[in-house]
Amino acid sequence: MLATARTPILDGNLLYLRDAIAHRRPDLRITLLLEPYSYGFRGKLGYLRRLVRGMILLRTSGWFIVDNAYLPVHVLSHRAGTTVIQVWHAVGALKRFGWDSLVPLDEPERRFLHRHYDLVVCSAERSRAPYAAAFRIPVERVLPLGAPRVDFFADRAAVAAARSLVEAQYPAIIGKRVVLYAPTFRGRGADKRAAPDLDAVALRAALPADHVLVLKGHPNLDSLGIATDGFDIVMDRITPINDVLPATDILVTDYSSSIFEWAALRRPLVLLVPDLDAYEADPGLYLDYRTEMIGVQVRDTASVAAAILERTVDLAPYDAFIERHLGRLDGQASDRLVARLLGPAPVPGSDARSATLPPDVRPE
Repeated sequence: MLATARTPILDGNLLYLRDAIAHRRPDLRITLLLEPYSYGFRGKLGYLRRLVRGMILLRTSGWFIVDNAYLPVHVLSHRAGTTVIQVWHAVGALKRFGWDSLVPLDEPERRFLHRHYDLVVCSAERSRAPYAAAFRIPVERVLPLGAPRVDFFADRAAVAAARSLVEAQYPAIIGKRVVLYAPTFRGRGADKRAAPDLDAVALRAALPADHVLVLKGHPNLDSLGIATDGFDIVMDRITPINDVLPATDILVTDYSSSIFEWAALRRPLVLLVPDLDAYEADPGLYLDYRTEMIGVQVRDTASVAAAILERTVDLAPYDAFIERHLGRLDGQASDRLVARLLGPAPVPGSDARSATLPPDVRPE
């Protein structure tokens, strides 16, 4: 079972795990629950109806893998025959989240959020302690096997194909220097809002004609609340960010976990962080941006333009940053997790359905 309350499409870690499971164990039945949460009244009612199915499947599945908070998992403990695995959708540990936010969770989340996980998967050793605190789980149950979605960046053919698809969809970027603005949101829950800091009209005016300014809004934000003036191209918010990064020459962001994946491409990064002090206080950060972060940090739009036009970037820190936060970039993170859960591929002619969870990953 692969379940998410983030998007209506299969993407990120769940997509790569689905493919790895199907490759290793084509005999296993994989069910998808792609049921985004809505804060509107009608949306909440529809979501609650769908959750009934999720609770039934939780009671009947051998493995139940989620990439975000998922209500059926948290409200009731599951049977011993089911293993619940959290493969958090964001790579690495950048901004504090879950039970490790500096500002305590509000009700009713405080009563149930992030309960009843058997295992949590993270990208590297550096993330184990933060994930253990965020999910209220012993650190020994946090497995630093790598983020499945990062396998994409080890596959040169896949990266090239993604670039070609984006260029086919947005031909105006072909032959241009692509500047992608892809910030994370501010606030939480129903109060989520777009980052307010970039003056895209001013930035567009400062860039030469051979640059194209692209906006990729956060998928969890309502497009009506995102300002689009000044951008040459406004991309579909639902398109996975990893599909867009290969077609990007410069990434402008703030506190988005896409920083970790962008590092794998070893391209220029501009961080627009005028509210760094406030963000360090709420929700808080696992990194000291002033000493541990790659890229160029700026505080206003004029400085973003200057950083883009300078065309100088120090790539020397990238390798250590990647090793610290992404671990092994070998394209095998999905296979490592699937092998850990399902064991070796079945021998031809054997009863594959009789395979059980290896003892070292059983819940205690």
